[in-house]
Amino acid sequence: MKKPIIVLFLVMAFSLSAFAQRDTIRSNKNEFSIGYGVMPSSSFRFHPGCLIYPKTDNIGAFYVTYTRRLNKVLGIGVTACFDPIRLNYHDRVNGENTLICKVNQNSISILPHLKINWLNTKYVNLYSKVAPIGIRYCTYKQEEYYPDLYEIQAPVNSFKDKIGYAYQFTPIGIEIGTKRCAGFMQVGIGMEGIISIGFRYGLKDKE
Repeated sequence: MKKPIIVLFLVMAFSLSAFAQRDTIRSNKNEFSIGYGVMPSSSFRFHPGCLIYPKTDNIGAFYVTYTRRLNKVLGIGVTACFDPIRLNYHDRVNGENTLICKVNQNSISILPHLKINWLNTKYVNLYSKVAPIGIRYCTYKQEEYYPDLYEIQAPVNSFKDKIGYAYQFTPIGIEIGTKRCAGFMQVGIGMEGIISIGFRYGLKDKE
């Protein structure tokens, strides 16, 4: 399923390159951005006996991105995402799902990406972004556990630090601003969230 999506993005990039309008985005060889997204994929985690999403304290994902422009259409780079959440761990007590403890989970993801600016105008740019292969590291810290109250074994073994898979697919994003500075909003699925907003800054190479 993922391979056709990647191929579609690549075909779209090269087919639309002829239609990309002239502007000065190509002179901004280096792009930096910061963003915030809601409902990142790293928040959708399930363990045996644990009802996590939406029964969790989740504030969303924060991320920073660097993109190196290859031309006015294509750019490659890397994104780092941070998603802190608090998991609500439940277990069966007297036939009911009862809150046993809370666990802090910190998810850190690194994702190489391809960015496709398929419409470039003076003040508005439209883009897509694909990061099919990334790495994620999750750490856990248990808190608020009441073993004397429930007389069951602590679920510490269910929450061990682990390394996993990370990804991001952004079908559509919009940047509004100047060639140097712009705000953006994007829609997608992955570590950056379903909907995210942020700020992009372009830096020229030294002559």
